Amino acid sequence: MELSKLTKYLLFTFGVTWIIAIIVCNALNSGTESGEALFNNSLALCMFIPTIGALIAKADIKGMGWNPKIEKNWKYLLIAWLAPTVLQILGAVCYYIVFPEDLDLSGEFFREYSPHNYEDFEACGSSFVSYFAGKIADSLFSCDLMITTVLGLGEEIGWRGFMYPELKERFGGIKGVLLGGVIHGAWHFPVMLLVGYEYGTDYIGAPLLGLFAFCLYTTATGVIHNFLYEKSGCILLCAIYHAAINSVFSPSVLGRGEGRRIFGPSDIGLVAVFPTVLVAAGILYFTYRNEQREFAELEQ
Repeated sequence: MELSKLTKYLLFTFGVTWIIAIIVCNALNSGTESGEALFNNSLALCMFIPTIGALIAKADIKGMGWNPKIEKNWKYLLIAWLAPTVLQILGAVCYYIVFPEDLDLSGEFFREYSPHNYEDFEACGSSFVSYFAGKIADSLFSCDLMITTVLGLGEEIGWRGFMYPELKERFGGIKGVLLGGVIHGAWHFPVMLLVGYEYGTDYIGAPLLGLFAFCLYTTATGVIHNFLYEKSGCILLCAIYHAAINSVFSPSVLGRGEGRRIFGPSDIGLVAVFPTVLVAAGILYFTYRNEQREFAELEQ
């Protein structure tokens, strides 16, 4: 029996990525600079594997929407660009409300957390708050955002351009999007389990709670990605949103409790993810209402 397009995509995308992940994680664990370089470069290259998987599955790449139609979609373009930073700030606020003892605006934690960047901060002679605000601006206007957009597109062609429509056709709009988010999160599992990617290895509930937390995050952001794609009809907006997520500043320099990385302050934490989950829940709620209204109209 011939495999479906979706099955071909998943087998290739997961199989190739996981094999590469196992190899480069072993290289990283060697503790050498070359092993670290191989690991980081391989993770970047793996972002193009979903696109290759979509090509193997014979996805309609041309039909994914390549014209951003800025006059029509400017609102969604702004959301794609700004939402990750806004949600990161709100997530950090949630974290420091729950764990106020972790907040350190003196810069002492920053000195220990990132000595090299702290030297840059001292050299500029500004206050810690001003320096941090500058880093937020850099994450929004840096040329790195254009580079990460290309990398993000490597994933988005596969995830939102091909896999999500396939899942929505099979399981319905809401279930398909939720399942897609879990699948996207599971794609990262090998590096999380083998080298503590994103959360480290020493935290409450390790390693399973980290897998759950990350899938919660990718599911919530997947809902927002899908919203942007459906509203704009342009895969490039998904790539911009993905890039903005990857380029956003880290609020961890403001302080983080030992072993509490699983909770935040970055928005992949179980506490800091709350604003992102809230936005995703709102999108799903209105999507459900629209689906019910359309269903009722068809029955009349």
